[in-house]
Amino acid sequence: MESKKNKALLEKYLDGKTSLSEEKYLSNYFKSTQIIPENWESYRMFFGYFDHAKTVQFPVSAKRKFIVFKPWMAAAALIAVVLSIQLNTLSEQKPIIKNNAEVELAFQQFKTNMKMVSNQLNKGTEKVIYLNYWNLTSQKILNK
Repeated sequence: MESKKNKALLEKYLDGKTSLSEEKYLSNYFKSTQIIPENWESYRMFFGYFDHAKTVQFPVSAKRKFIVFKPWMAAAALIAVVLSIQLNTLSEQKPIIKNNAEVELAFQQFKTNMKMVSNQLNKGTEKVIYLNYWNLTSQKILNK
């Protein structure tokens, strides 16, 4: 009679429908009973594990160390901010132009270089137009 009750409770436990008192009963049953059916031996270890796990204690972690505010930290942060602002403003300054002759020479060199680039681009455009002509002609032949 008792084994049928235990079997029903075990099936109910495996379905997840037992109450806490029923689970405690099963735990006590597997802990105290010496002779159980052979196919239930694994459940003895299963419930024994939970009893053992309740007694295990983990080491307490050490308390966190908080960083204490120190005046030299504030001074270092202030120096870093001032230096970064100063370096930023130095990099944004406009270059100093010495005289108009240098500016005019630089502009003339720039114009000459841009004309050379433009000529090369125009040559490339002429070749693309030539390819477009052949593409249209081949399309006419293929569509006949």
